[in-house]
Amino acid sequence: MDHATLYMMGFYLLPLAFVSSVSAWARGHRPIVALALVLTSVALIGFVAIDRDEGMYPVTQIPELTTYVIGRIMAQL
Repeated sequence: MDHATLYMMGFYLLPLAFVSSVSAWARGHRPIVALALVLTSVALIGFVAIDRDEGMYPVTQIPELTTYVIGRIMAQL
């Protein structure tokens, strides 16, 4: 996969981790899934920041990257 797709996957896993954490807290369980999501997200974003020559994508580029990744997914269908 290219860096943009990996970065967006990592970026969009963070809200899911938050929702999972709140759900676990409300039920009185340990947030194991939320922790796994956060670790995966950090690993994906960190990999892109290290492996990409220009460094990490700026946060202002998120809308453009989102349309790019969705366009690539739609083109493969």
